[in-house]
This record gives sequence, structure tokens and C-alpha cells, in this order.
Amino acid sequence: MSHAVANEHRVESILFSRRTSIPLAAVMFAGAGIAGYLLGLPVWIALIGWAVYFTRGSTLHDGAYNLACAITGLGFGIVSLSAAGKLQLHAAWAALPVALLIAAVSVHLMQFITGVSNVPGYYLGILVALVADTDGSLDSYLTLTAAVSVGVFAAALPDLVRRVLGSTAETGPESAMEAER
Repeated sequence: MSHAVANEHRVESILFSRRTSIPLAAVMFAGAGIAGYLLGLPVWIALIGWAVYFTRGSTLHDGAYNLACAITGLGFGIVSLSAAGKLQLHAAWAALPVALLIAAVSVHLMQFITGVSNVPGYYLGILVALVADTDGSLDSYLTLTAAVSVGVFAAALPDLVRRVLGSTAETGPESAMEAER
């Protein structure tokens, strides 16, 4: 039994039943955590990377787009934390709201400047940067980027396998209809 998945670009048929898609999602989620652990990366960030893959569609193209938005959000988060730290606010509790305001304004400006409208992807990247409690160095940015990328790769693995095996092109309902003609 297949069902259709629609996004703003196309409609595609997914050839998994509900009985197989839930365990597959659980295996992908666990795989993201295990891969993050084995690579010495923060596991919770790898799991957020898995969620990032699905913020705007569920194809390889959309996943790459989502990863780019999350990595940009990581940059916004780290820069806004560094900027809020440089303001030398008298109350330390005011630094986080100022950092969030700077990051939110940056995301909405990016939406108008570039036309990119994956706000959840940006905000997941900002969330990771703010909650990870790292310094504003390039090393921490690259570590967070690697952890998110591991999660996105784990989520994209079934799509990569499907593309390599060519199973969607040969067994989809559209090809069955064409074979009858």
C-alpha cells in the first residue's frame, strides 16, 4: 500500500505501508543517535539533525536545502550569542533574550533578502547553537555542523538507498500504469 507525499514542488508516491514506515522511522532515528555517539558528537544534536531533514519536504533535494538552512541558523545563533556577550549587559539574564532577538531578526531578514522560507530549519539551527552552550569559535561551529549533518545523513539514508537501487522509478504506480498502456 502506498500513499502520496506532497510538498510545494511535487507529489510523490511512497511505497511503504504504515506497518513498515513507523519502524523504519524508528530505525533511522536510532541510527542518527548511534552514529552521533560513535563519532563522538553530541547525540541530541544528531537527533535534531534527523528532524531537520523533514522540515520542508522529505526528498534528497529538500533535505540538502533543510541542512543548509539549519547550518545558517547555527551561524546566526553563534553570532548572536557572541554579539549579545559583547554588549556587556548589566543583567546577565538579559543576554539570552537579546541573542534571540538578534537571531530572529536575522532569520526574517534572510527570508526577505534571499526568498528562502524555511523558518523552522533556521530556528532549529538557532536552538542548537543557543542550547549547546559552546563558545563562539569556529571549532564549536564545525562540531555542531558535523552533528547536525550526521542526523540529516541518517534521515536521508533510505532515500539514498532507494535512489541507488532505483526502486521508486521501477515499482511506482505511475510505471505500472505506463506498463499497461
